[in-house]
Amino acid sequence: MTTVPYARVPRSSALFLDFLNNFERVNSFYDRRPFEPSAYMAAATELRGKFGDRRALVDILEAQNRTFRCSEKTLENIRRLISPDTFAVVTGQQVGLVSGPAFTLYKALTAVRLAEHLTEKGLACVPVFWLATEDHDLEEVAAAKTLDDEYNLVQLKDPGQAPAPRAPVGRIRLTATITEILKRLEDLTPPGEPRDRLMADLGASYQPGETWGNAFARLMAQLFAPWGVVLLDPLDEAVHRLARPVYERALREAEPVRRRLLARSEALVRAGYHAQVHIADDSTTLFLFCDGSRQPVTFRDGTFFVDDAKPISASLLQEQVQSNPFNFTPNALLRPVVQDTLLPTVAYVAGAAELAYFGQALALYEPLGNRPQPVVFPRAGFTLVDRRIERLMEKYGATVEDAWKGEEQLSNKVASNGFSAGWAERLERSEKELGEMLEGLQKEVAAIDPTLVDSVGHARDKMLYQVGRLKGKIARATLERSELLARHEQSLARFLAPAKSLQEREVSGIYFLGRAGYGLLERLLEAIRTDSCEHHVMVY
Repeated sequence: MTTVPYARVPRSSALFLDFLNNFERVNSFYDRRPFEPSAYMAAATELRGKFGDRRALVDILEAQNRTFRCSEKTLENIRRLISPDTFAVVTGQQVGLVSGPAFTLYKALTAVRLAEHLTEKGLACVPVFWLATEDHDLEEVAAAKTLDDEYNLVQLKDPGQAPAPRAPVGRIRLTATITEILKRLEDLTPPGEPRDRLMADLGASYQPGETWGNAFARLMAQLFAPWGVVLLDPLDEAVHRLARPVYERALREAEPVRRRLLARSEALVRAGYHAQVHIADDSTTLFLFCDGSRQPVTFRDGTFFVDDAKPISASLLQEQVQSNPFNFTPNALLRPVVQDTLLPTVAYVAGAAELAYFGQALALYEPLGNRPQPVVFPRAGFTLVDRRIERLMEKYGATVEDAWKGEEQLSNKVASNGFSAGWAERLERSEKELGEMLEGLQKEVAAIDPTLVDSVGHARDKMLYQVGRLKGKIARATLERSELLARHEQSLARFLAPAKSLQEREVSGIYFLGRAGYGLLERLLEAIRTDSCEHHVMVY
């Protein structure tokens, strides 16, 4: 296994990179360092005096997880939360079809690993997975992607049966299409024990008429049974009753909250980062269910509006929160506060985008949650490599970074190592000699007329650029002459960077489990570090 620093991983934001490598630059947005053990102890100490009704929490979790057919290990972890000395390492994700992209599994495993590590260090923790069932974007969870024998992406989609437009995905029901999807998955997976076990668990979880939330939860309960991952579904009236005080404060302080978020967003931008969530002039942090549809609550000129159309008084909204908090759901920035009002959270495992959300959301913990901020811990990332791809990588000297850099880089590697003509080496040698010659010329020109130095530099850059283009053209021409090399280059690109993206964001985790078996989860878990974070490249 090798690792790649995130500075070399595509689309890693400046905020994410500084969070990992230069925390002092972002410590005005995040209270606690993720790789510092004392940060977790401090969070736990602050939380002990502020967390409320553990018995109510345990009752909710036990009822939900029994519905999800959880393991005895999960029930043990839930009961451990009764103790004021036991805390939660939380993560979460949208309830994607048949588990969603592979990084969903990596998030859960990171929470398991961090909880185990903290427990070993004397801080008792259990892993908790927050099911994002309240989200209303069905398109984001309706499809799963796998690969065929030639590593082409295959999309499998259930249109879903929604009770209303913008309904929370947790309430949307699977259609008869799910039966066809499972059959297609079985056909695409090589026969053997891994396929048999996976298909049995998928079939027991994903059935026509089942809700998206329950199907996802039942599969996750099976996958993570050995570690007792506790699942929490916020689409539960009992959960919303516990969250009611947060909703009340969010309504009462709507304008101060908006100003606070706007100030935090502006501070992020001034520091050279980005604000993940746009703060509009009339935004609040709440949604309201209207006839089954999840609609944003806005605030203008002292009046609240639902779906930008229906004015509603603050007093009426407060009455609704009191009588039926289940009608309210938090937005992406309030959700962490609600989550950590319900759970004794010392750490949240976040992806890069979520980490940016937290850079804004942590500003709300004091005014709305009266809770200490958790440690935000970056989830592990993986690119998995099967034996066939491993052989091709070795044959052509290709790396996952070559695939990330695009077609030209990968073509160069495959073509230059696939033929013995030596053209790539000669071009590289010529490129080096040209660069050295022009560098020498630049020094000579500087002695004659310093004003011409920039002109020589521009000329050098243009010449070297053209040499680079020539290398790419020769590589493509070489591949076109060899069907085998072209096929190998395509296999590497499709598998390592499907759709020109990170593998973990495109390919479902079940693709790998159906080939390597559930033991792969243990191997991934063992690879996760708690003292640093780099992208793992692992052969399975």
